[in-house]
Amino acid sequence: MFANFLNACRCSIQFKLFLSLTVIVALSLTAILVSQVYLVQDYFIRQAESNLRSSNYLLSRVLADPLFERDLVQLQTRLQDIQTKLPICNFQLKDNIGSVVYKVGNVRARADTEFNPGNSDGCFNTILPVMYGDKLMGTVRMGVRTDDIAQARQSLIRESMFFAMFWFALFMLPFFIQIRRLIRPLSSLNEAAKQFTNGNLEFSSTLLVPGKDEISQLIVSFKGMAETLLRNRKEQAANLAALDNEKSTLFALLSTIPVGVIFADRSHIRYCNNAFRRMCLLSANEDLVGMKNDSMLLRIGQIVADADSFIKLIAEMLETRKLTEPIYFALKDGRTLRLISNVVIAPENNGYLGRFWLFEDVTEEQKVLQEAEQHAEVDSLTSIYNRRRFDQDLKRLVAQADRDRTQLALLMFDLDDFKPINDLYGHACGDKVLRQVAQTLLQQLRRNEVLYRIGGDEFAVLLINASDEEMVIIAERIVHTIHSLQIECSGELANVGCSMGIARYPRDANSIQNLLELADHAMYEAKQQGKNDWVLHHTTK
Repeated sequence: MFANFLNACRCSIQFKLFLSLTVIVALSLTAILVSQVYLVQDYFIRQAESNLRSSNYLLSRVLADPLFERDLVQLQTRLQDIQTKLPICNFQLKDNIGSVVYKVGNVRARADTEFNPGNSDGCFNTILPVMYGDKLMGTVRMGVRTDDIAQARQSLIRESMFFAMFWFALFMLPFFIQIRRLIRPLSSLNEAAKQFTNGNLEFSSTLLVPGKDEISQLIVSFKGMAETLLRNRKEQAANLAALDNEKSTLFALLSTIPVGVIFADRSHIRYCNNAFRRMCLLSANEDLVGMKNDSMLLRIGQIVADADSFIKLIAEMLETRKLTEPIYFALKDGRTLRLISNVVIAPENNGYLGRFWLFEDVTEEQKVLQEAEQHAEVDSLTSIYNRRRFDQDLKRLVAQADRDRTQLALLMFDLDDFKPINDLYGHACGDKVLRQVAQTLLQQLRRNEVLYRIGGDEFAVLLINASDEEMVIIAERIVHTIHSLQIECSGELANVGCSMGIARYPRDANSIQNLLELADHAMYEAKQQGKNDWVLHHTTK
């Protein structure tokens, strides 16, 4: 029962308010009481100290003359008179040579440093000199009783406590009455709140508390709010129906578009359309909504050609808080998918809602792009790689040679006496010569020997990780093959040769530009030596 009472008290605002006011008033009166006792006691002590100083001065004057005149009878008479008039608990008089002239009671060896009426023995001990003019005649050790001050302090405390209890009761009575008046309308407000919580928006108006105070107005506002909710209930139902309709329309639209769509929050998949299921070869009955993001990522990783690269790309996209650049990844069945992603932010508070992912099958598009790119890299006349592809491959193979610490050889050559063929037989015959040279060499070169037409009648071959002996063999074969060709032009046979320069990276050159310059210079030396020949940079045959 007592526990129930305590629990009820803890839940009661009335009890809490009354307890709070009780503590405030009690603390206030206690502070006043303590301050009053302290001030009055301090006044008593200061007054007693002042009287003691005056008494000490008079006592020194009274005892100085008999000591100076050595009149012990007069000294005894004055000391007895002082003892009867002053509240002395002990007394000792010494002359200037330290002899005890008069003593009453037990005298302390040391004097007290502070006047304290709360001492256990009720006595304040002091030492004062007895002066006659400027001459020290002796010293007095004296203990003055402080009982009267202690008694006055205790009496003050008792009277102040009675005073505080009286005013405490007087103050708390109107507080208690006002609290009771406050709690009564709060009880009605509590009942109205319970009815409102239970869904009874049409609670009885008898719960309303008449009046114009804040609590009464609050209960009136409760009723007004309930009436407003009743009026808006049908409108809310209509809005929810419209929202469901729009949601169904949106889902139907997302289900029909050919782009795969996924929406995920920080941890789980929240939406997935049919196009994504078909694109990633997922079964129709496989429940993806609610699946953890990591599980979905691993599920997709099972169908991609390179799962590690795919997961790494996804991790980089997750670090981006804006629309990502498209990434392309191949599937095991040969298809290529394009993926973009972006975060979804709530417009009202800029809060993170999730991230959407768009998957698109670009297999056919990639085929068209690869064909277009291949056409852009192939010389239209000779059907071998052109200067654009040469520049790309040269840069890539130089980087590979640096990485693998291997050697790359550049064989650069142009056709000897090609201009007279154009002049004598026309450009159609010149084109025929270029095509014949390219196709004949293309049939002889191996997989790691790539032929390029880099301009006009100028060609180049890149050899990957070839020894000097292999370079010499290939160079002689190319020079001999071109020199042996006979192309019929206008009923006559046309012959051409070639001059070739060879440079190696990094053995001869330290950069791409330097490699091109050295190969070109070696080709010029081959022409100077009589054409139809080859020169390896910094070496002789």
